[in-house]
Amino acid sequence: MHLRLHIGIGTARYRNCAMPPSRRSHHHGATDVFPFFSCTRQEYRIVGQIAVVANSIQLRETSIMTLRLPGIRLLLGLIAGLIGASAVAQTKIDIAIFHPERNAWSFAFKWWVDEVDKATNGRVKFMPAYAGSLVTANETLKSVRDGAVPAGFTSAAAMSGTLPSLAYLESIGGMPGEVQKFSDAVAALRPALEEEFRKQGVEYLWPQGSGHLIVLCRDRLMRNIADWKARKVRTAGRWQGEQLLSIGASPVSTDMSEQYLALQNRTIDCALSVSVLASALKLHEVAPKITVLGLPVNLSMYLVNRAVWEKISPEDRAAIKRLGAEAEKLSAKHLHEVQSEAQAMMKTQKAEIYSLTADEIAAFRGGIDPGFKKMDAQGGATGKQIADTVKRFW
Repeated sequence: MHLRLHIGIGTARYRNCAMPPSRRSHHHGATDVFPFFSCTRQEYRIVGQIAVVANSIQLRETSIMTLRLPGIRLLLGLIAGLIGASAVAQTKIDIAIFHPERNAWSFAFKWWVDEVDKATNGRVKFMPAYAGSLVTANETLKSVRDGAVPAGFTSAAAMSGTLPSLAYLESIGGMPGEVQKFSDAVAALRPALEEEFRKQGVEYLWPQGSGHLIVLCRDRLMRNIADWKARKVRTAGRWQGEQLLSIGASPVSTDMSEQYLALQNRTIDCALSVSVLASALKLHEVAPKITVLGLPVNLSMYLVNRAVWEKISPEDRAAIKRLGAEAEKLSAKHLHEVQSEAQAMMKTQKAEIYSLTADEIAAFRGGIDPGFKKMDAQGGATGKQIADTVKRFW
């Protein structure tokens, strides 16, 4: 018995499932999961169960509209229930994103979300909530671990207080700055990061870099070590603060969303940031003196609650990870390109931008080097593993 559906849910995909191979059309873009049926396993089960009930009420090669009313009601009820069951099989995962949607990080992230949707045939859909609308960056690890939000994107700086092992990934100059070396480093870091986050009850998916560090100040450029003395500087995390203490600055912890007001109100003199984020947050409007320090900073990572992760099929989990590895390479290249565009845009809005020379970068790095020694002392075994890995690419 081959059932043909002629009502609203009888789409091309379901008609193709029900038709025999000799009559089935292939021009609807359906994918053959089984050799004889142009449908997914879930769709095939649905159509098969509909066919069983249809057969019991003597529906054969006829239009559904020839059924008597009781038969129509029975079949429609079954269809509604089965389609509902199919919808339940779809996993929609809310993911907390700390940055605005109009931001350079969104490029690789949206690519990944779309590719995951396609690779899993719509079974896994990540649903972003931008600009900290679910939780702040500092709250993300705890919220994902506890299940308050299913997934999130946050920075090493926001997590290094809980996980000292991430110190080098937060720090100024911890990751390599060249695109290929950065991509090689994050690939090499994956086993250590997966193991470390699983201890926290979360699954590490993939990271994005931040580009080169900049410092935005209200009234001066920061060309040499002496310029940092006694300046109140917003840092992103404990270890950036330790590094700046080494050169005489006064680090201040301020949430990302509060930087603009803190600069405007003179609560802080300067803020460490990256070009793509500073431009999106309009920090150059209140701190127009910008120095490009020429060193990378603060790896950020996509995480998902462990229980949520384990409900996803092994095949779909593998696709998510595989696409994440592709996305991190796409991101590295894209961020390198757009940080220059962000700096050019800030210049058009009256920012003054100075890039340190190679000698000035070397002097700055030498000044903050004592911070790395403190990280080595407190990072533990995993911290040492991470440090040894990234140093191979310096």
